[in-house]
Amino acid sequence: MRILVLIIFLLPIVLLPAPQASAQSVIKKTETHNVFKGVFYSIWSKLRSLNPHQRQSAKANVVYTAGIRGAESTDTLIQPYWKGDLTNDKQFQAELKQFTLAQQFMDKGELKASVKAFSDFINQYASSELMANALIGKGISLAGLGKNAEASVTLKQFIEDNPTHPLIMDAKQILTQLN
Repeated sequence: MRILVLIIFLLPIVLLPAPQASAQSVIKKTETHNVFKGVFYSIWSKLRSLNPHQRQSAKANVVYTAGIRGAESTDTLIQPYWKGDLTNDKQFQAELKQFTLAQQFMDKGELKASVKAFSDFINQYASSELMANALIGKGISLAGLGKNAEASVTLKQFIEDNPTHPLIMDAKQILTQLN
């Protein structure tokens, strides 16, 4: 009896026609791995770790270099100062704001805006200490957009101008990937 009940319920399932691919069916190909994206994101994260941050203060660092101005007595309030503190330097803050804007565009994946912001930074702050980072950031952005010729020129300039930069080998790796 049980076998008969199973046959009655399973027979319609077995007799159903197998699904056939129709002319309208679409096969979607997905990209599972892209070597350049892996290199791109790896180098971008290294570059981000080297860059100063807009909200960062010299006082937020772990190691401090402090001193006392003048001959203080115990009666006066001793005020330390921070050597190299640029938190109140308006020119440096404007420079850092422009660089951070380009970096934020890159973080969001807005590569066209990132290229423009890095280009503006390079043109406006030619003697900046952040120039090397701006060049490699622009090169990575251009490479991400598929503008290999422009990216190669920018990365070659970075390599030529900054032979001792911590990301020199990474820039050469990107250059090899582009050619």
